[in-house]
Amino acid sequence: MRRNKQIALLFSVMLLSASLMLLPSCNKNSNQAEMAGPDEYYTCSMDPQVIENKAGNCPICHMKLIKVKKNNLKAGQIKLSAQQIKLANITFDTLRVQVLAKEITLTGKVTVDQNLSDAVSARVQGRIEKLAVKNVGDYISKGQLLYEIYSEELNAAQQEYILSFQKSTPSEGFGEAAKNKLLLYGMSESQINQLKASKQLLQAFPIYATADGFVSEISVAEGNYVSTGTTLFRFASLNSLWVEAQVYLPYLPYLKTGTEANFSIPAASETLFSGKVIFIDPQVESPERFVLARFQITNPSQQVKPGMLANITLQTEKKKALTLPVDAIIQDSKGANVWVRNIDSVFENKMVTVGMQNSRQIEIIDGLKQGDIVVVTGAYLLNSEYVFKKGANPMEGHQDMPGMKM
Repeated sequence: MRRNKQIALLFSVMLLSASLMLLPSCNKNSNQAEMAGPDEYYTCSMDPQVIENKAGNCPICHMKLIKVKKNNLKAGQIKLSAQQIKLANITFDTLRVQVLAKEITLTGKVTVDQNLSDAVSARVQGRIEKLAVKNVGDYISKGQLLYEIYSEELNAAQQEYILSFQKSTPSEGFGEAAKNKLLLYGMSESQINQLKASKQLLQAFPIYATADGFVSEISVAEGNYVSTGTTLFRFASLNSLWVEAQVYLPYLPYLKTGTEANFSIPAASETLFSGKVIFIDPQVESPERFVLARFQITNPSQQVKPGMLANITLQTEKKKALTLPVDAIIQDSKGANVWVRNIDSVFENKMVTVGMQNSRQIEIIDGLKQGDIVVVTGAYLLNSEYVFKKGANPMEGHQDMPGMKM
């Protein structure tokens, strides 16, 4: 039995020695597996600024690092992952030929279309007994009561008409003349027929609206005595409006009757309105040296109100050109540049020469070719990311390029 114990102890010593010999080899293999190769590095998918040469966890978010290939990027290039592009809300547009127009911006004021304005005047002299409409801005429907008036002249005309049918030998000519006088004073056919049937005078004669519209002016109050022809109310329709603008002489050659324009009215709606020039004042105002121009716009929803300010945009000098959205251009003291997306989500900064532009588009004269995919939103973010990673401005590689200027 003692011999067996000696054999077992010898076997354990040999096994322990073999394990100690293999341990350095295992550790060496393990360390080699954790280290990155010469063209590789470990980074975090959430924090790509973390770069390590061996596996482990991200020191920022503690996620497991992933092994990626090193990029052989040139100066002015940067690469983003699909997740980074999505998080940064980077959008693109393709350089293509479009119609580009120079824009002129004017400021105008919305006014009532006088062609759709109506005035209500007194048809007969008398005293206003009742005023049914008292507030400017109220909407009036056709047939709605406006006011009641007491008039001695109207009462006398009603009596004449009644007497023309009470004679033993009525005169057709006298009755017709009395009826015409009542029509002249503002009575309707139905009111005259009612008077003929009842033979009762209308002491407070009612006047009704003959059209729809908004009250723009009230010039009378209850108890006032008015003469024939006195203006009592003014009504306006808002279905069509005028926009009046001061056009200074340098812009006058681009303006003529029928010229179309776009209107933005911030107080009414974010949508654009369209209209055209209907009148240009032939006289130049002095000493300001401007001409009054009047545009007409439709207002079916009646969102636009008189008195609102409007921004007017006129398009002139239209031509076909390679264009991009204005937001795609980054401009500084060194010139203008854009970010172009290449294959494998590599973004390259390129300097460009720009030409005519308006509020939305800009012409590209040199530096790009038709079909290039250019960053629109997120261009400044790419600039910041490049400076953060490379420690240099992406424009530095372009500043000495010939022919590249604004």
